[in-house]
Amino acid sequence: MPGHPSVLLPRRRLHDLLDQSTSRLTVISGPSGFGKTSLVRAWAETASPSDVVWVTLESDLASRSGFWQTVLAGSGRAGIVDGSTLGLVNEVEHSDDPASVIARGLSRCASPLLVVDAYERVRSPAELVDDDLTRLADLVPQLRVVVTTRTSSGLAGPARTLRGEVQLLTERDLAFTPEETDDLLRAFAAPSAPDDAARLHHATRGYPLALRAALLSPESLPAAGVVRMAGLGNPEGWQSLVAEDLRRQLQQRAAYDFVLATSVPPYFDPDLALALVPQVADATQVKEILDELEWNGFGRWIPFAPGKQVFQYVESLRDAMLTEVRAWPPAEQTRTAETSAIWLASHGGYEAALEMAVGAGLFGIAAWVYAGVVGTNQDAVSSSLVNRHLASVPSRALINFPALAFGRGLACFRDPSLRGAAADFFKISAEWERPKMPNPTLAHYLLGHVARTVSLRLLGRTEESARAAAKALELNDAIAPAEREVVAALQPMALRNLGYSFFLAGDLEQARSTASRAVAVAVEPTARNQSIAHALGMAAFEGWCDQARSVRAQLRAEGWRPGEERTHVNAAGRIGEAILHLDLFDFDAALAQFDDCGVVFDTTEFWPLHAWVRLHAQIGLGNAGAQARIVEEQLRRVPAPPCTGDNLAGAALRSALAISWLAAGNGAKAAALLRRPTRFGGQYAPAWMLARLLAGDADGVWNSLATQESRPGHTARSLAAVLTVTAAAAARLGRDEPAAALLERAIAQVGPGGARLHLSYLPAADLNRLRAIAAEQGSADLQAHLAIEVPTCFASGEGAVVMLSAKERALIAAMVEHRTRTAIAAALHISENTVKTHLQRIYRKLGVNSRDAVLERAVELDLLDPPGHR
Repeated sequence: MPGHPSVLLPRRRLHDLLDQSTSRLTVISGPSGFGKTSLVRAWAETASPSDVVWVTLESDLASRSGFWQTVLAGSGRAGIVDGSTLGLVNEVEHSDDPASVIARGLSRCASPLLVVDAYERVRSPAELVDDDLTRLADLVPQLRVVVTTRTSSGLAGPARTLRGEVQLLTERDLAFTPEETDDLLRAFAAPSAPDDAARLHHATRGYPLALRAALLSPESLPAAGVVRMAGLGNPEGWQSLVAEDLRRQLQQRAAYDFVLATSVPPYFDPDLALALVPQVADATQVKEILDELEWNGFGRWIPFAPGKQVFQYVESLRDAMLTEVRAWPPAEQTRTAETSAIWLASHGGYEAALEMAVGAGLFGIAAWVYAGVVGTNQDAVSSSLVNRHLASVPSRALINFPALAFGRGLACFRDPSLRGAAADFFKISAEWERPKMPNPTLAHYLLGHVARTVSLRLLGRTEESARAAAKALELNDAIAPAEREVVAALQPMALRNLGYSFFLAGDLEQARSTASRAVAVAVEPTARNQSIAHALGMAAFEGWCDQARSVRAQLRAEGWRPGEERTHVNAAGRIGEAILHLDLFDFDAALAQFDDCGVVFDTTEFWPLHAWVRLHAQIGLGNAGAQARIVEEQLRRVPAPPCTGDNLAGAALRSALAISWLAAGNGAKAAALLRRPTRFGGQYAPAWMLARLLAGDADGVWNSLATQESRPGHTARSLAAVLTVTAAAAARLGRDEPAAALLERAIAQVGPGGARLHLSYLPAADLNRLRAIAAEQGSADLQAHLAIEVPTCFASGEGAVVMLSAKERALIAAMVEHRTRTAIAAALHISENTVKTHLQRIYRKLGVNSRDAVLERAVELDLLDPPGHR
């Protein structure tokens, strides 16, 4: 209003308390209407901290990670932490120490101020978050934290306040003193009003919102409006009365309809106000109304983004208005909610938009909002912030809007405790055919195809997923150049996912091509790094290490958002780096790639590749049996880890597991794994050939080359391994010239600097013999390829690996429970002579001559399956 000097009376007393505090953590606690937010806003404008992160908790938070994700969202809008915090969202969600994650992001800020408004919204995780905030203050010495809350907070418990760790301001501090009430009336009321200061202060007990209400309706001073409040000892009762009084006063003003409509969103700007209230003429009139509303204490401007503020009503007023809104005609309620949700989403308020759309039953809008989340923040698509709202979408809406089902499925998939429920949601999105929302865009079509592709993949339907990926690629390729801007944000993510489906289906050429296109179309640095990470992981796994190193050189450290390189969006990149170390036989360095990684690989589709790396690293470190048992136990879980079905990565994992058992001397377990049916037999071939070689069957290896080489599902790496093991068999048979030729063919598959991890499969004597052959007959590239120091992981000679048949293993298991041949024969339904024959073979294979020695050796070699797994 013209002529008024300021919105609030300057409260120098409270500003001094904040300025002079020796505690870096302040809690301002009081019921609604005590001016907590206004106080901090006014103080922050004059305080010394230069980097202000203002976080207003708009809805109840049920998780620790949800709170810190909200803080990160506020940091991103404020342009703090290198301009973005999206890369930290996933890390915070899975971290046991989120304070250290936030501290890392704030470390470059000279004088940061974190304001958490409405801290009472933190419910069940309050104790954890209290400890986190205290720890954050310790980790960032330059940080000041101010928290406002309507309730008592454990953050300001006696232990912390007595030690001086936390400064506590309560309603006693926030309430106006008699002198401040007198100053308020002198500044803003009629000339005669100061005469009523003492009576007004007594009636309101200095409650700021009640004083505001009294100033707005001076005639109520001696009457019921204020005097009624004097007899109420419960501030919550005052709040209800004041809210009703404010609502009545608004009804007497032209601003009532404006406030009623603009109370629907949690905050708004002038543009949204114009859209919600058609009766308002223009932006100038909106500004006049908001100035008056702010002046009269109905709301305040709050920080939203650099250079931008939004208007937010006091909570008590908005609650009263929303009660009126619920009585509107359904069509008007729908229009207002839809307009608000679209505005919120277009301004980055995805959580609030999703909450509003879902709450109003606008599931088409909710699907549109979710599409926006996917296109802008890959970390958030399955975070608790999104899932909290998707969880309330009814089943019929999930069927009509499969994008929402896909979102629910991803959120469950990322939570180990909910993964069993993910399949039901993925089945819905797997049936997607076309958008069911009004006016779908190209982005919605592309997202639908990608959601279907990923859903089929996560359901283990690999071939269908590859076919869906091909259709999605056709849609992408059909987009006219003039329309590509519409899907520019989605394309890198889409192409990465399509490429991985091709990869798992064994269409490696299409996978490489699609991954390269993902890199090429990624303009934004983060999307480019994420796409490069995918390409790096696949190239390294295939065995093309030179190409993988070339791809890795394109990564830019500044392209990652802070901490993002440690999240699941770089999981493939971490795996690729680890594989490059494996091919140099630096097993410790390979495992170290995961040490500082925040990725929970059990919740990513790269789990088989991650397990493949760990198995090979532990083979090299001499822990093959122990790691094999760990992986076997993980594979027995229900549901099984992601992507462990019959696909390229799953087959490669089972081959690596078989090789681990061979390294541990347990050929029986290796053989059982290799008997499992697969469409990707090429991945089994190295383990099958190695088992024959270690069993002393060089002829069997040599004669099987054509069969094993032609099996489907090979990569350059697996072919090179098969050729190398066959070369070792040829050398044992005295066929040096063919051995040299096979080695040259192996190098041709992967290149001179390519995969050579398979050299560690060879016993030392075989490798030395191949080196001697290469020195006489091989090329310089071959000699250099074999010259690297290779650890000895497998014993030489026939019998080094125990190869028991299924019947022989069954007989050993029967020996555990039965002492005599007669009892064993009866248990297995075979003759005693057959038992005798089997025992003779077992004694010979295990190198023992007694029943007890058989059992001891069986335990040593882990030949006895756990109960329930025979």
